[in-house]
Amino acid sequence: MSPTPLSPEGPDDEPAPIEARALQELLVLDEDGSGVSLTRLAKRLEVRVSVLIRLYTQMSDARIGDAVGPGWVRLQVDEAGQWRAFATDAARRLT
Repeated sequence: MSPTPLSPEGPDDEPAPIEARALQELLVLDEDGSGVSLTRLAKRLEVRVSVLIRLYTQMSDARIGDAVGPGWVRLQVDEAGQWRAFATDAARRLT
């Protein structure tokens, strides 16, 4: 079985280290399901918002090439251009 882009060194159903850290932080901060600002997550993880958009898009159910993501994260942008990430039930089942 070949690894997916999301998990270059691990099994297909587990996130790679940076993705795991980003997903864990989202799960901690999104306990109530109201989502978390990507700006807040970026500060806590010490990465750029653009990095989180890329990581969380890979973790969403988006199709990238011929692969569909695992559906762990849902991204939303409001009319003001503010991005929020939401942990899905699929992500909560990982813990």
